[in-house]
Amino acid sequence: MPRVSHLIRRNGIYWFKIDLPDDLAGLPLPHSIPLTIKQLESPTRLGRFKTAVWLSLRTAVEREAKQRVGIQIAQHLNLFDAARAFLTGNYQPEQAVPLTGDDQLPATGCIGIVQNAVCLPLPKSAKAPAGAEAFGGLMAAPLNVPTITKAFHAWSSGGGAKGTRTPAPNTVTETDAARRRFVELFGDLPVHHINKGHGREYRDAISRIPKGLPADLKQLTLPDLLQRDLSAYEPRLATTINKSLTLLGAVLARAEQDGHFDGTGWRNPFDVAFDVDSADEDYYEPFTKDELKLLMASPVFAAGVRPKGGRCETAMWAPLLALFQGARRTEVIQLLVQDIAKDPETDIWTLRFDREGDKRIKTVSSIRRVPIHPELVRLGFPSFVEERRRAVGPLSSLWPGFEDRSKLASRANKWSEWFNAYLAEHVVDDPVKKFHSFRGTFKRFGRAAGVDEVVINHLVGHSNSSVGARYGRKRDADGVRDTGYPLPRLAEELSKVRFDGVRL
Repeated sequence: MPRVSHLIRRNGIYWFKIDLPDDLAGLPLPHSIPLTIKQLESPTRLGRFKTAVWLSLRTAVEREAKQRVGIQIAQHLNLFDAARAFLTGNYQPEQAVPLTGDDQLPATGCIGIVQNAVCLPLPKSAKAPAGAEAFGGLMAAPLNVPTITKAFHAWSSGGGAKGTRTPAPNTVTETDAARRRFVELFGDLPVHHINKGHGREYRDAISRIPKGLPADLKQLTLPDLLQRDLSAYEPRLATTINKSLTLLGAVLARAEQDGHFDGTGWRNPFDVAFDVDSADEDYYEPFTKDELKLLMASPVFAAGVRPKGGRCETAMWAPLLALFQGARRTEVIQLLVQDIAKDPETDIWTLRFDREGDKRIKTVSSIRRVPIHPELVRLGFPSFVEERRRAVGPLSSLWPGFEDRSKLASRANKWSEWFNAYLAEHVVDDPVKKFHSFRGTFKRFGRAAGVDEVVINHLVGHSNSSVGARYGRKRDADGVRDTGYPLPRLAEELSKVRFDGVRL
C-alpha cells in the first residue's frame, strides 16, 4: 500500500501527526477562544497555539490506521479553518450532525469534529476517507459534555458549595499530573469519548516512564518521553501506575454522578489496573533494630544537630513520633499544638488525629485519640509541646517552620526529601526504607511484644476487618470517636511496644 501522509509508526503503534500552518503555529490564543479551537492550545506553552499535533491512532494494524488517519486529516484541516475564521471574526458554529458513514459526506459537505459540537464546511484540501467502518460509532458530543480537564476541575472543587468535601491538595496535584499526561497522549477528550482502549494505552504508556526523572525530562510531553531511552532510570511501580488510574477514574466517576453518561451504559474506562503481586503491595519495609541503633546514634538524635532542612526540632520529634505511635507522615506533620493534651480523668497524655480545619485523614478509622507512648513522655515531648504552646499558641502548627498552613503540603514534601536523604546518609540507602517505614516498624515490634492486632490497628488508625471490633466507640467532648478501648487499657498495651537495645 502507498505511504499515507501524516501517518507515523512509533514503537509499533500508528500515530497521526500534522503541523499547524504558519499563520497559526505558535501564535497567541485570544482569551475568548471557543473550546472547539482551544484544542489547538499548546500544553507546554499555555495561551499559544501548538506548532504540531500528535495523536495516537490506537492501533498497530496498518489498514485500520490508514482509515483512521483520513478522519483526523479532515477534522484538523477543518479545525485550522475554524481557528482562522475565529481570528478574522467570521466564526459561526452550528450544531453538529452525527456521522454514520462516508456516504453522508458528499451530501452534507460536513465533517463532525468528535471532540466538540461544531460542524463546519469540509475544507477543499481534505479528502473524505473511504470506508464506512472508519466512521463506525462516531457521534458529535453534546454541547454540555465536559472534557476531562473540565471534569477534573469539577471534581477538585467538590462542586463549589459551602461544606462540600474536596480532595486533599496532594491528591489534586497528583490527579492533575495524571490528567496532563492523558491530555498529552490523546488530547482533551470529552469524557464520554474516553473508552477502555484509551485507559489501557494510557496505562501502558505511563508504565514505560520511570520514576525519579530529572527536571529537564519531566518537562517533556508523554509522546516525547516515549521516544527516549530511559532504561538508566528506576522503573515505576505497578502500584503507582494503578494509583494514577484510580485518580482519573475518580474524576470520571464524579462526571457520571453529574449525569454526563446517562443512558450510555457507561463503565469506567480507567478500570484497567495491573494485577499487583501481593508480595509487592506493601512496598516499604520496617527498620531493623540495627538500623534504629544507627538512626539514634546519628547527629540529630545523639548530638543535637538541627539541619536547616530538618526544620529545627521537627528533625528529631517527628521521626520519634512516627516510630513510637506508628502514625503516618501526613498525620504527624499536620498536627496542631492543641492536638496534644493531658486527659483530665486519667492524667494520660494523648494525641488526637482528626479532620478539623485544613487537616486531612486517610480514612474514617484513622480519626482517633490515642495515648502518647511513655518513652516519648520520658524524653520530654510534653515539654516541647508546652514550649510551642507558649511561642505560637494552641491553634498553630506543632512544628517549627510549618506555621503557614497554605504551604503545608509543599513543605511537608520538602521535609520528607530532607529526612529520606538524611536516612540514606546516616542509616540505610535503600528505596524500601523511608519515613513510612516507621509505621511498619511499630506494627512489627508491637506484634513481637504480644499486643493484640486489633489494638495495634486502633493505635495506628488501620481499619479492622472484624465488624465487632468497630463496636463500642464513643465520641469525646470534642466530637472525636475513641478507639472503643478505655484510655488506661490502651496506654498499658502501648507501653509494651519497646525497642530494647536502641539507646535514646
